[in-house]
Amino acid sequence: DIDKGTEIIKKAINAHKSIVIYGDYDADGILSTYILYLALKRCGAVVNYYIPDRESEGYGINMDRLKTLHQEGCEVLLTCDNGISAINEIKFAKDHGMSVVITDHHEVPFIEDEDGNHINILPEADAIIDNKQDDCQYPFKQLCGAGVAYKFVTVLYKKMEIPKEESNQFIEYAAIATICDIVDILNENRIITKIGLEMLNNTNNIGLKALIKAVGIDNKKIKSYHIGFIIGPCINATGRLDKADLSLELLLCEDSLKADMIAAQLKELNEKRQELTEKGVIDACRIIES
Repeated sequence: DIDKGTEIIKKAINAHKSIVIYGDYDADGILSTYILYLALKRCGAVVNYYIPDRESEGYGINMDRLKTLHQEGCEVLLTCDNGISAINEIKFAKDHGMSVVITDHHEVPFIEDEDGNHINILPEADAIIDNKQDDCQYPFKQLCGAGVAYKFVTVLYKKMEIPKEESNQFIEYAAIATICDIVDILNENRIITKIGLEMLNNTNNIGLKALIKAVGIDNKKIKSYHIGFIIGPCINATGRLDKADLSLELLLCEDSLKADMIAAQLKELNEKRQELTEKGVIDACRIIES
């Protein structure tokens, strides 16, 4: 549905409809949201984003939040890294006049019949871009959410007559998400990761530069290890202990001093997360031993 989905978004942009990107609170969801938000802004869209709270709203589309977004005037819902299993929520969105485009990479939900056969259940969205669907012809099935978002942007940019080279800037962010989401580093994922790491070592993103400096790796060549065990956990920590919006705010930041402050917050949150994890292990061991 990538052709159908990008066409819906193109028409919404040209009609100045209110678009909301509904993301997720982990690194893949945050980076997917960043890619789509920046790309739609470049296309001249009336666009905002929403990342759910892990504790109060949980994973995926929250029904109460969806009602609020509808009341606030959301006309087009664009998901990233979620949506494939939001059957009831997307039905609500459609019933209330919203257009819905899903971009996701998770497995399609199913039920089993009496003979044990899997029957897939898809949401009633206007377009579903998820290459885990049975009828999807796309040959590579292991893209993360940000990888799918990047692919979506390449097609959208072509339709909006924006040079393809501009969509390539998002490979850097898709690479971070690919490593953080622990998808298989094969085929396209390996290419995305390789090129993205080269880009990251010369990044122009003020927020990423601040985070790299805050965690003390600004004088090192950044490799997949640094993403998976230093940068990624800092991005993930915001969704676990605070609001994931903080990580997105860092990526979008254009002020160096502000970026340094947010990066320091991310580092501090990750250190707190590490302490809580360590305490959890000690407590678990004590329970087992006693």
